Amino acid sequence: MRLILALFFLASLCSVSAQKSYYIGQRTEGGVIFHLFQDSLGKQHGLVVSLINLTREAEWGDKEKDIESCESLWDGRANTTAIMFATRDTTKAAGLCDTYVSEGFDDWYLPAIYELQAMNTNLFTVERALSEIPNTDLVEMSLYWSSTESNIASAWFFSFYDSKPTNYYDKTSKTLVRAIRSF
Repeated sequence: MRLILALFFLASLCSVSAQKSYYIGQRTEGGVIFHLFQDSLGKQHGLVVSLINLTREAEWGDKEKDIESCESLWDGRANTTAIMFATRDTTKAAGLCDTYVSEGFDDWYLPAIYELQAMNTNLFTVERALSEIPNTDLVEMSLYWSSTESNIASAWFFSFYDSKPTNYYDKTSKTLVRAIRSF
Protein backbone atom coordinates (compact mmCIF):
# COMPACT_ATOMS: atom_id res chain seq x y z
CA MET A 1 0.00 0.00 0.00
CA ARG A 2 2.86 2.39 0.83
CA LEU A 3 4.43 1.65 -2.54
CA ILE A 4 1.18 2.52 -4.33
CA LEU A 5 0.87 5.78 -2.40
CA ALA A 6 4.50 6.64 -3.08
CA LEU A 7 4.03 5.96 -6.82
CA PHE A 8 0.83 8.03 -6.85
CA PHE A 9 2.63 10.92 -5.11
CA LEU A 10 5.54 10.70 -7.53
CA ALA A 11 3.20 10.62 -10.55
CA SER A 12 1.35 13.73 -9.27
CA LEU A 13 4.63 15.52 -8.71
CA CYS A 14 5.79 14.69 -12.23
CA SER A 15 2.56 15.94 -13.79
CA VAL A 16 2.78 19.21 -11.86
CA SER A 17 6.38 19.78 -12.84
CA ALA A 18 5.59 18.82 -16.47
CA GLN A 19 3.05 21.63 -16.77
CA LYS A 20 4.29 24.33 -19.07
CA SER A 21 5.00 27.66 -17.43
CA TYR A 22 3.94 30.81 -19.30
CA TYR A 23 4.69 34.51 -18.89
CA ILE A 24 3.17 37.76 -20.15
CA GLY A 25 4.91 38.83 -23.35
CA GLN A 26 5.75 35.26 -24.37
CA ARG A 27 5.29 34.33 -28.01
CA THR A 28 3.31 31.11 -27.95
CA GLU A 29 -0.11 29.66 -28.75
CA GLY A 30 -0.25 31.58 -32.05
CA GLY A 31 0.46 35.06 -30.71
CA VAL A 32 1.70 36.91 -27.63
CA ILE A 33 0.36 36.30 -24.12
CA PHE A 34 -1.16 39.41 -22.53
CA HIS A 35 -2.99 37.98 -19.50
CA LEU A 36 -2.48 34.96 -17.21
CA PHE A 37 -4.47 33.36 -14.41
CA GLN A 38 -4.60 30.05 -12.52
CA ASP A 39 -7.67 27.88 -12.02
CA SER A 40 -8.57 26.30 -8.68
CA LEU A 41 -6.32 23.31 -9.45
CA GLY A 42 -3.31 25.54 -10.09
CA LYS A 43 -3.34 25.10 -13.86
CA GLN A 44 -2.22 28.18 -15.76
CA HIS A 45 -4.52 29.73 -18.39
CA GLY A 46 -4.11 32.82 -20.48
CA LEU A 47 -5.17 35.17 -23.23
CA VAL A 48 -3.17 35.58 -26.41
CA VAL A 49 -3.31 38.49 -28.87
CA SER A 50 -2.86 37.90 -32.59
CA LEU A 51 0.40 39.02 -34.19
CA ILE A 52 -1.41 41.32 -36.63
CA ASN A 53 -4.42 43.59 -36.93
CA LEU A 54 -6.99 41.73 -38.98
CA THR A 55 -8.12 44.96 -40.60
CA ARG A 56 -7.94 48.70 -40.13
CA GLU A 57 -11.56 49.37 -40.99
CA ALA A 58 -14.36 46.97 -40.11
CA GLU A 59 -17.92 47.54 -39.02
CA TRP A 60 -19.18 45.81 -35.88
CA GLY A 61 -22.52 45.01 -37.48
CA ASP A 62 -26.02 46.23 -38.26
CA LYS A 63 -27.09 49.10 -35.97
CA GLU A 64 -30.71 47.98 -36.19
CA LYS A 65 -30.07 44.42 -34.97
CA ASP A 66 -29.93 43.55 -31.28
CA ILE A 67 -27.77 40.46 -30.76
CA GLU A 68 -29.03 38.17 -28.01
CA SER A 69 -26.50 37.01 -25.37
CA CYS A 70 -23.80 39.41 -26.54
CA GLU A 71 -23.34 41.70 -23.53
CA SER A 72 -20.59 39.88 -21.64
CA LEU A 73 -17.93 42.30 -20.49
CA TRP A 74 -15.30 39.56 -20.06
CA ASP A 75 -16.22 36.59 -22.31
CA GLY A 76 -15.42 37.51 -25.90
CA ARG A 77 -15.66 33.87 -27.00
CA ALA A 78 -19.33 33.71 -25.92
CA ASN A 79 -20.07 37.10 -27.49
CA THR A 80 -18.42 36.12 -30.79
CA THR A 81 -20.35 32.85 -30.84
CA ALA A 82 -23.62 34.76 -30.29
CA ILE A 83 -22.78 37.26 -33.04
CA MET A 84 -21.87 34.53 -35.52
CA PHE A 85 -25.01 32.54 -34.65
CA ALA A 86 -27.17 35.63 -35.28
CA THR A 87 -25.46 37.02 -38.37
CA ARG A 88 -23.08 34.51 -40.01
CA ASP A 89 -21.33 37.59 -41.46
CA THR A 90 -17.61 36.98 -41.90
CA THR A 91 -16.93 40.51 -43.23
CA LYS A 92 -17.67 42.26 -39.92
CA ALA A 93 -15.38 42.43 -36.85
CA ALA A 94 -16.50 39.22 -35.11
CA GLY A 95 -16.59 37.24 -38.35
CA LEU A 96 -13.05 38.28 -39.25
CA CYS A 97 -11.83 36.97 -35.89
CA ASP A 98 -13.94 33.82 -36.05
CA THR A 99 -12.46 32.81 -39.42
CA TYR A 100 -8.88 33.86 -38.63
CA VAL A 101 -6.20 31.13 -38.55
CA SER A 102 -2.64 31.69 -37.34
CA GLU A 103 0.12 29.19 -36.68
CA GLY A 104 -2.38 26.32 -36.76
CA PHE A 105 -4.82 27.90 -34.28
CA ASP A 106 -8.35 28.52 -35.54
CA ASP A 107 -10.17 29.38 -32.29
CA TRP A 108 -9.68 33.16 -32.38
CA TYR A 109 -12.43 35.56 -31.36
CA LEU A 110 -13.26 39.25 -31.01
CA PRO A 111 -12.28 40.26 -27.45
CA ALA A 112 -14.82 41.49 -24.91
CA ILE A 113 -14.26 44.98 -23.55
CA TYR A 114 -12.56 43.82 -20.31
CA GLU A 115 -10.25 41.56 -22.34
CA LEU A 116 -9.10 44.63 -24.29
CA GLN A 117 -8.68 46.46 -21.00
CA ALA A 118 -6.48 43.60 -19.73
CA MET A 119 -4.37 43.88 -22.88
CA ASN A 120 -3.98 47.61 -22.25
CA THR A 121 -2.79 46.89 -18.68
CA ASN A 122 0.15 44.90 -20.05
CA LEU A 123 0.62 46.88 -23.26
CA PHE A 124 4.27 47.76 -22.60
CA THR A 125 5.29 44.10 -22.33
CA VAL A 126 3.10 43.05 -25.28
CA GLU A 127 4.44 45.83 -27.51
CA ARG A 128 8.04 44.94 -26.65
CA ALA A 129 7.39 41.32 -27.58
CA LEU A 130 5.59 42.24 -30.82
CA SER A 131 8.38 44.64 -31.81
CA GLU A 132 10.88 41.77 -31.72
CA ILE A 133 8.84 39.51 -34.02
CA PRO A 134 9.15 40.08 -37.79
CA ASN A 135 6.02 40.93 -39.81
CA THR A 136 3.79 41.82 -36.87
CA ASP A 137 1.61 44.85 -36.17
CA LEU A 138 2.01 46.80 -32.97
CA VAL A 139 -1.21 47.68 -31.15
CA GLU A 140 -2.07 51.10 -32.50
CA MET A 141 -2.93 54.06 -30.32
CA SER A 142 -6.39 54.01 -31.83
CA LEU A 143 -9.83 52.41 -31.47
CA TYR A 144 -10.42 48.64 -31.51
CA TRP A 145 -13.82 46.95 -31.59
CA SER A 146 -14.83 44.70 -28.72
CA SER A 147 -17.45 41.97 -28.99
CA THR A 148 -19.50 43.54 -26.19
CA GLU A 149 -22.77 45.00 -27.44
CA SER A 150 -23.91 48.18 -25.70
CA ASN A 151 -27.42 48.51 -27.16
CA ILE A 152 -29.26 47.95 -30.42
CA ALA A 153 -27.35 50.76 -32.14
CA SER A 154 -23.86 50.58 -30.61
CA ALA A 155 -21.15 48.30 -29.26
CA TRP A 156 -18.19 48.95 -26.98
CA PHE A 157 -14.75 49.69 -28.36
CA PHE A 158 -11.49 50.36 -26.58
CA SER A 159 -9.31 53.41 -27.16
CA PHE A 160 -5.64 52.54 -26.70
CA TYR A 161 -4.96 56.25 -27.16
CA ASP A 162 -6.54 57.28 -23.88
CA SER A 163 -6.83 53.82 -22.25
CA LYS A 164 -10.58 53.69 -21.86
CA PRO A 165 -13.65 51.89 -23.13
CA THR A 166 -16.43 53.85 -24.77
CA ASN A 167 -19.50 53.31 -26.91
CA TYR A 168 -20.23 56.61 -28.65
CA TYR A 169 -19.96 55.28 -32.24
CA ASP A 170 -22.67 53.18 -33.83
CA LYS A 171 -22.11 49.61 -35.02
CA THR A 172 -21.56 50.69 -38.64
CA SER A 173 -18.53 52.82 -37.73
CA LYS A 174 -15.23 51.45 -38.97
CA THR A 175 -12.38 50.78 -36.54
CA LEU A 176 -9.47 48.38 -36.10
CA VAL A 177 -9.93 44.68 -35.32
CA ARG A 178 -7.51 42.45 -33.40
CA ALA A 179 -8.23 38.79 -32.60
CA ILE A 180 -7.48 36.98 -29.36
CA ARG A 181 -7.69 33.39 -28.16
CA SER A 182 -7.56 31.68 -24.80
CA PHE A 183 -5.75 28.58 -23.54
